[in-house]
Amino acid sequence: MRATALAGVAALALAACVSEGGGDDDTAAAGGGASEDADWEPEYVDGVLQPLPSGFPDGDLTILNADEPGSDDGLYARTMQSLLDEISPVPVQVLDRPSPTHGTWEAIQFVEGQQGGDEGRTLVVGAMTGSALDLLTVPITDELGMTIDDWNPVIVTETSPFVLATRKDAPWTDYEGFVEWAKANPGQARFASRVGSQLEIAMMRLIQEGGYEVEVLPVEDLEVAATTVGAGEADITMLLPGTAQSHYQAGRIDVMLTIGNEPADAFPDAQTTADIGLADEPWGSVRGLLIPASVPDEHREWLYELFKTAAETDEYAQRISDLPGAIGVTYTHDEVMEIVNNTLEFAEPVVRELGLHYDQQ
Repeated sequence: MRATALAGVAALALAACVSEGGGDDDTAAAGGGASEDADWEPEYVDGVLQPLPSGFPDGDLTILNADEPGSDDGLYARTMQSLLDEISPVPVQVLDRPSPTHGTWEAIQFVEGQQGGDEGRTLVVGAMTGSALDLLTVPITDELGMTIDDWNPVIVTETSPFVLATRKDAPWTDYEGFVEWAKANPGQARFASRVGSQLEIAMMRLIQEGGYEVEVLPVEDLEVAATTVGAGEADITMLLPGTAQSHYQAGRIDVMLTIGNEPADAFPDAQTTADIGLADEPWGSVRGLLIPASVPDEHREWLYELFKTAAETDEYAQRISDLPGAIGVTYTHDEVMEIVNNTLEFAEPVVRELGLHYDQQ
C-alpha cells in the first residue's frame, strides 16, 4: 500500500495528538433527566478536589496496572498515586494485576465486574493506541466480546514516539544505509520484535515501504530487545526512547530513526520517518487512564479533573522532563477516542497487507 494513500488518515490522528488538551466537551450522561451532578463545577478546598454533589467518589480509588510493577504502566500508576496524595478527597491505591494475554482489555472487563467498577472507582492504565490495535492482532472481540465501544478513556497525560535502534558495530550509519544493506543481503537483517505489538506493526510498515526482508527474532519485552541488539545477536529493534537511552548512553546501540515528524529529544541527530518520505506515521505510546463504558459521564468528568490537576503539577512536569522523548499532554475522552479510531482506520489495511491480522494467522 502506498504511503500517499494512507497519509490522509494518519494526519487526522496526528492532528489530534499535537494539541495539548483543552476542555472536555462531553456533556452529562446522554438521555434521561438532569442528574444531581449535571451542573457540577470543580471546587477545591485547601488544594483538595471536592466530591460530586452526589457524593462520588464515596470510597477509595484504585489505579489498576495490567503489567508488572516495574513496567512503564506500573511506574506511571505509582507516579499518579503519589501526586494524588494532596489532591484526592479519598485514598488512592495501586493494584498490580498482570494480564499477559489481553492486557488492557481484560483489565477493563475485570474492573467492570468488581464492586464500584461501574462507578469509576477503579481506573486502568492504558497505552491507548497500542491497546486499541490489539483489536486487529489479537481476537479480542471473539474471545472477550469487546469492541472499541467498550472503551471509556478518562484522560491521556503523556505521549512518546517509537525509535529504531541498531547494533553499535553495524556496517551502516543511517537508515538509508541499513535499507541498502538489507536489500543486498535479503533476509539476513535480524529484527528483535515483540510479535504482534504496535512496535512490530510500525517496523513492518517500514519494511513494507522500504522493500526489504528481515528475520524476525521474537522477544518478550523491550529491555530484552535492547539487550539482544546491544549484544549483537540482532541488528535492529523498535523501542521507546526511555528504553533506548540507557543502552545508547552505555555505547551498546545507536538510534537511527524516530517514528514521526520530529526526532525524539534524546536523539536529535536521528532521522525521522518524515525525512524518509513517510510523514504523519501514527505509531507511538499514548498513555493515560480508562474506565468501563458503564461509568456515568459525570463520574468520568470528575476523574478527568482530578488527574488533569495531577498532570499539571511541578512533580509531573519533572517526570516528563526525566522521561526521554516524552511529551506532557491533557487529552480529553473525545480527543483520545478520535486518536484511537483514526489510528485503527489507518492501521487495519496496513496490518492486513502485512498478514498480521488475527484472522489471517
